[in-house]
Amino acid sequence: MKNKIFKILSIILFLFITSCDLSEKTIDNISSNYITLNDSKVHYKEYGQGEKTLIFIHGWGCDLNTWKYQFDYFKDKYHLVLIDLPGYGQSDKVEQDYTIDLFAESVSAVIRDLEIKKPVLVAHSMGLPIAIEVLKQLNTENSILINIDGVYFDFPTDSIENNQYKEGLTQFANMFNGENYKQNVEQFCSGFITGTTPEYVKNYILSTMIETPQKVGYQSMKSLIDQKYWDKKTLKNQTISIYAKSDELPPDNANVLKTKFPNLTYIEMDSVNHFLMMEKPKKVNEILTEFIEK
Repeated sequence: MKNKIFKILSIILFLFITSCDLSEKTIDNISSNYITLNDSKVHYKEYGQGEKTLIFIHGWGCDLNTWKYQFDYFKDKYHLVLIDLPGYGQSDKVEQDYTIDLFAESVSAVIRDLEIKKPVLVAHSMGLPIAIEVLKQLNTENSILINIDGVYFDFPTDSIENNQYKEGLTQFANMFNGENYKQNVEQFCSGFITGTTPEYVKNYILSTMIETPQKVGYQSMKSLIDQKYWDKKTLKNQTISIYAKSDELPPDNANVLKTKFPNLTYIEMDSVNHFLMMEKPKKVNEILTEFIEK
């Protein structure tokens, strides 16, 4: 009788501990995984059992912790995969060319390794052109694209205007090459911080982006402005773009994006900056849920 009672209590205790463990899962305490690409390790984290898989792609100077509040919200709804791009976060920082192609290959490699058939790509900032290349590599129109304040360049077709446009972008990218790298990165980061930026977002920006190795940072920027990634070919994937409303946002931003993404849902948010998914996670997460489930 005592043995039976002991076994019952043991089962109850096990179920209690397991239940507590599940409820306390955070982006920090889930296990790390690695995949090898070009003899270097790409770090990612995976969690959840949902029918739909969300692949999170961070931007320049960031890491998978960009998506902390999306992980907390979606962890019990979907299968989540959060990736540190090569050169960032806990991924290897070896001697190689850090390009949009490389980043896209790393994301595609994780998707193939996990045998994900219809990924939902969630991309922030520089993550947008990476996600575009992933869709091309996977050659699928079934995947959903979620663009959160993504970088997008619309190169002019006129040769003179095109050269001027390229020159301006090159001057910008060159800020990340040379002795003043650290200082210029700090200046770049300050543009994402306003008087209304939450302290935890400010701390993330200043503690993460500024520590980007110069080789990784400069080559990422140099590749980002390469016109080959900004062709006029359309992507028919269902797409949502959420941008922070600001004076710097082109007034025809929605129309420009629709030339690339004809199946586009376009939203602008007030009182946020570039890291809107961290600044107003509840609002962003609700928008994403409605879009994913429709």
